[in-house]
Amino acid sequence: MVRFLMVSTALWVAFGSSQALAAPPARPASGLSKGDEVSAWEPVHVAGPYAGTKTCPVCTFLEAPLLLAFAKDLTAAEVLAKPLEAIADAHAAGKLRVVLVVLDAPDDKLRKLADDNKIRRLMLCRPDAERRAKQLAAYKIDASVTNTVMLYEGYIVKQSWVALDASDLLKLRVATDPFMPKR
Repeated sequence: MVRFLMVSTALWVAFGSSQALAAPPARPASGLSKGDEVSAWEPVHVAGPYAGTKTCPVCTFLEAPLLLAFAKDLTAAEVLAKPLEAIADAHAAGKLRVVLVVLDAPDDKLRKLADDNKIRRLMLCRPDAERRAKQLAAYKIDASVTNTVMLYEGYIVKQSWVALDASDLLKLRVATDPFMPKR
């Protein structure tokens, strides 16, 4: 019996405990974390209400809530564009604003993305080429990650998500619902 218990314990230690103690896969490190402060920056607005400008969302909307998404490339942006436009449209009468920054795509492709998805309220941007490294570092963006999304208000990040897929997009809608305009 003692031998059975020793063997069982050894097997549990060798196999069971490694499974039980294995940490869940870590989320990729990208973006500011909850409680971090956002800083001013000037993206190039390619489509949406500020197209053709380098308007700073932080400076323009001050303490108002803002949903800020960074997409790695055009493919990643295509997944986010329609859902983010829907959120921006739902909040048109309120204070929440929505920005999608595409890290690697030419302006003509971004304009086509905006046309194809009927982008009107979503601010579709790209980093300023001269300030790209500084801007991405300020927001701790890992350019190799598919997407990074942050919701902030009063200059403080309230929630953040990394590598969202289509099935996760409802999380953004739920997180922004408290900012819906009151009737």
